[in-house]
Amino acid sequence: MRQLNLATSWGDLRLVGGSRAGEGSLVLLPQLRLALDAGRPARALVPMQHVVVSHGHLDHLLGLPAWASQRQLQGIPGGTVWVERSQVAAVAELLAVAGRLEGGKPYGVEVRGVAAGECVTLRPDFELSFFATSHWVPTLGCRVDWTRRHLRQEYAELPPEELRRLREGGTAITEDLRVTLLAYLADTGPEVFEREPWLAEVEVLVTECTFLRPIDLERARRFGHLHLDDLVALAPRLTGRYLVLTHLSRRHRIAAGNRKIREVLADVLRPKLHLLNVEWL
Repeated sequence: MRQLNLATSWGDLRLVGGSRAGEGSLVLLPQLRLALDAGRPARALVPMQHVVVSHGHLDHLLGLPAWASQRQLQGIPGGTVWVERSQVAAVAELLAVAGRLEGGKPYGVEVRGVAAGECVTLRPDFELSFFATSHWVPTLGCRVDWTRRHLRQEYAELPPEELRRLREGGTAITEDLRVTLLAYLADTGPEVFEREPWLAEVEVLVTECTFLRPIDLERARRFGHLHLDDLVALAPRLTGRYLVLTHLSRRHRIAAGNRKIREVLADVLRPKLHLLNVEWL
């Protein structure tokens, strides 16, 4: 897997992950103990307390049983899986079957269903919310919002002793500012950018780029995936700091595919480009 250290308004955000369409996709945010999909078993996945499963395809969830098993083996509490609501029973049964096969006690993982528009708290200053993407099966993207407290503008020029006097007198001298730090689109077609225009401004946008050849554009449309041509069309609207691309089709070799993506987007893209495509062995 690859590791990225991205300078954001929150600070240095670390992403660890790898992706290959049909074989496995996972993006880890170790500082938040959060996994965005779990398509492959991985040692780095085990410490993640929260796992988002975007949809029911195996290249996005096959690492779940190994994650749950290793946490139990190492004496780590079970953790929480967040999954599209219609998939709760199936994911819970998958984990139950794996537990029975291992002959031990149930893993103790909590599988919780969510829907587009719902939010969950990761910790006091971070919230995870969900939105629908446009894949060919029900699929959820998610966003990570950071809330920071800062001094109200009208008090910005006051000396510390005056600020202390106001605070002790009951005046609210600070306010909360909400920042969308990262969005993860999982598998999706381009329609999501019309439904969720805020995606164009998010600091770290993690999305797929599955197909590159003109001949595959119709396939991308049929199965709800992004084509390189879609990103070329979207590029003028993207104003965030980073674009992280995943999920390259097995129709392309990794090195050649990454080179093609960089060449095509080099002159049209404002965010800094990173690629998490890997060859799983």
